[in-house]
Amino acid sequence: MKLLAVDSAEKGCSLALMEDGAPLAEFFFHSRATHAESLMEGIEILFARAGLSPGEVDGFVVSRGPGSFTGLRIGISAVKGMAFALSKPVAGVSSLDGLAFQAAFFPGLVFPMMDARRGEVYCARYRFCDGRLREKGRETAVTPMEALGQLETLGENVLFMGSGALVHGEVIKRRLGKTACFCPGFQSRISAPALARRVFDDPSILSSDPSALVPVYLRRSDAEINYERHPHRFN
Repeated sequence: MKLLAVDSAEKGCSLALMEDGAPLAEFFFHSRATHAESLMEGIEILFARAGLSPGEVDGFVVSRGPGSFTGLRIGISAVKGMAFALSKPVAGVSSLDGLAFQAAFFPGLVFPMMDARRGEVYCARYRFCDGRLREKGRETAVTPMEALGQLETLGENVLFMGSGALVHGEVIKRRLGKTACFCPGFQSRISAPALARRVFDDPSILSSDPSALVPVYLRRSDAEINYERHPHRFN
């Protein structure tokens, strides 16, 4: 099975063409602006390097959130458009899965944290066994201290990864001490191959209805919050 996997949930954009779990081509770039223009250009480069056409893939995978509201919409719209045009199935995979599945052979708890701004992180607990997912906690948007409060009483090694772990690393070390482990920086970005691996492990999450694919934000946008606080400004 060949899959195109796309992540645009954060500033970095990860793209990969995968066949039966192995990469055919992979592309990553960091954008200071939105991914609107560079994403499709990157996909074209990816197919050209792999010597494939979009019609030759069996399905599409995209990060469905959490993450940047704009980035998620751009990635999901691009993938939905290709899936509709080519009548191919599509899967929306958690951005946190795109982090955690890079550490599937860690013997303890895996705890991806994405920087959610406004003093919060997106996070979830994962446990793997022999490289396969065995347990996943609820995805939440909480403060770093609330996130760490879930882990203090466990008494086991915890592997932190993601932009939130990079931002709040010192707080994590002070709070958890020697039980806190950290991935290197290159594994703290969401990985398109890891998104695809989630589908290779469970192909049933591919859907033949691209219209059912929607972003998962975990919290409301700044615009919604501002409207609730100051509705008169929008009249």
